[in-house]
Amino acid sequence: MITAIPVMKEHIAGHFTKAENFIFINAEGRVVCHHINPAREGGCAEKKALLNMLRRQNTRRVIVRHIGERMLGKLLSQDLSVFKTRSGNIDVQALCSTSLEGLTPLTDAQQGERSPNYEAKQAAGGGCGCSHEDGEHDHGHCHRSDGKRCCESH
Repeated sequence: MITAIPVMKEHIAGHFTKAENFIFINAEGRVVCHHINPAREGGCAEKKALLNMLRRQNTRRVIVRHIGERMLGKLLSQDLSVFKTRSGNIDVQALCSTSLEGLTPLTDAQQGERSPNYEAKQAAGGGCGCSHEDGEHDHGHCHRSDGKRCCESH
């Protein structure tokens, strides 16, 4: 089982999408790889790239300190197990164990934190702040097949 951990300067990052890097550990507690976080400074497409990275690494479990409710919902919809820790310390052996002592399972998107930025954007008409005039982001198509913009709720 691969566990993904968002890290910032040798500690578990305070916020999932703001992490500098992600490390991926196996069931034996060995770091199998690490990747720069594609979503750190980005918008919709970069957050999708983060989700794709987790999928490519065959991640089954994610450890977080803080995570937004929308991102948590996306992780849960991909059948990932998400656990919250209060500690920023990376104890690889404890984090890959089956007992997961001291970790709180997050099983509902509402256990994530509400985004004040998202709330403000919705109050101003929705969207991610990108220009939607010609239906595209700088980096790809913005509208999905159901007519919603990429930044609107699933």
